[in-house]
Amino acid sequence: MRAEVNRPPVFTIEGSKLSANNATVDPESKSYSFDEVIDIIVMMAVLNETMGIAIVIPAAQCDLNLSATDKGILTGVSFAGIIVSSHFWGYMADTKGRRRTLIVSLMLTAICAVFSGLSINYTMMVVTRFMVGVFISAPSATIFAYLGEFFKTANRTMVITYASVAVGLSATFTATTGWYVLSFHWAVGLPGTELVLKPWRILFFVYTLPTVVGAFWLLVLPESPKFYLSRGRESEAYAILLRLYLENHPNAVEADFAVKHITPEAGQKDRSAGPKSSGSFWHVTTSVWNQTVPLFRKPNVINFFICCMVQFGLFVVSSGMGLWFPDIINRLTASQVTDTTVCDALNASIDRKNGTLALEHEIITVDTVCNDNINERVFIYSITLGALYTVLYLAMSVLMRKLGRKTLVAFNLFFSGFCGIVLQFVDNAYVTMTLFCSFLVFAGTSISVLNGATVSIFPTNVRAMAVCLSLMTGRLGSVVGSNLVGLIMEQNCTLTFYLFASSSIICAVLTLFLPS
Repeated sequence: MRAEVNRPPVFTIEGSKLSANNATVDPESKSYSFDEVIDIIVMMAVLNETMGIAIVIPAAQCDLNLSATDKGILTGVSFAGIIVSSHFWGYMADTKGRRRTLIVSLMLTAICAVFSGLSINYTMMVVTRFMVGVFISAPSATIFAYLGEFFKTANRTMVITYASVAVGLSATFTATTGWYVLSFHWAVGLPGTELVLKPWRILFFVYTLPTVVGAFWLLVLPESPKFYLSRGRESEAYAILLRLYLENHPNAVEADFAVKHITPEAGQKDRSAGPKSSGSFWHVTTSVWNQTVPLFRKPNVINFFICCMVQFGLFVVSSGMGLWFPDIINRLTASQVTDTTVCDALNASIDRKNGTLALEHEIITVDTVCNDNINERVFIYSITLGALYTVLYLAMSVLMRKLGRKTLVAFNLFFSGFCGIVLQFVDNAYVTMTLFCSFLVFAGTSISVLNGATVSIFPTNVRAMAVCLSLMTGRLGSVVGSNLVGLIMEQNCTLTFYLFASSSIICAVLTLFLPS
């Protein structure tokens, strides 16, 4: 919409919008009332698909004849899919649109997840779960850019942190539904096929429900106006802002909207006049390169490097150590050692396990019965962690206004590192459990705060790419962390906790160098 001779003032999308009576109008900061709900649903979809497999695998191990190695691969194969596709989805979200990328990737995720629930062997399960990871990679990062761009810069991190209660809700959802569904014992064979329907297959379908709901709900939501603006499509950005204003002001009419024209953000190129895509491989490759290079140039390169390093460290602690949390707690509760430190208890459990294995080897006892029952403590631990995540995210969304993003993240990470160090010296089981949970949760909740910071720090045209690549680095950290625990925990428990606690403290220091 172009202005006439005496056109009204021109406003940027980040600027103030003043009505005729000088009342502040900020349609960008007011999105649909259910925008945050749909973002919670999409985040739940991401976590259900990546973490829910840990609950399904033990129940499916007998039907698919899974070895310990097979189960380890299945647990991590979705993360491998996310890692290899993150760059591609960042490019798609920054060039084709946040909303379109989210809808397509969520629908493809749901299809692959359903097929994974129908797997008749290990190979089919690995392939389908890898494809789930490839497609869920897009919403796992793009949703942060999409949500953040409907709010002012000052509010983005707080809103994203609030929406991240999905982390806790997802842990609670996967645990409670898994506990209920897997409590049934039935089997229905499908005539003419090798497929036998069992509760664990139904659980895959249940975990996919948020994915389907999120995809269809996004169909009624608009594209990010800031994305349109970054592509030189001002009239489409204006139309969405007008739509948001009218939706949030039921009694208003179009004439009440004070903004009559918007211009691109400072430093953004007008891309509408650029050459149309030829669709050739060389053109696509060049486009991907041009979309990525700005992150490695000033003024973005230092902040991008810090974001990647901090994400790596946060995932090392929260996911790397977190994947071992149930196993470590099981060892502590089964160690039959009281009033001792966590490492002494773990060493005692290792000695008992080695002694039992030696005895079994001597009497050559072979257990031919496959056990696919899941200990109830697994569900209880997951629900407890989920509740802690939910409470902490809600508290952080309130405290962020008072303390600021940088101060809050630094405190969280210093406290996480402090808990990781101190828990090695306490000999009370309840205190140990509290410190262990705090060690993981305070690091884990900082991930979403950092995602919010990334959305605010980087310009619109490379924002989704920055989030995708930093999260890709983080997921590499989860792989490194989980393997590191497996390699050195039994050999040197104390060193393991010192390394992981140090990771939190180093990340706390690095966050202090990010813009406020």
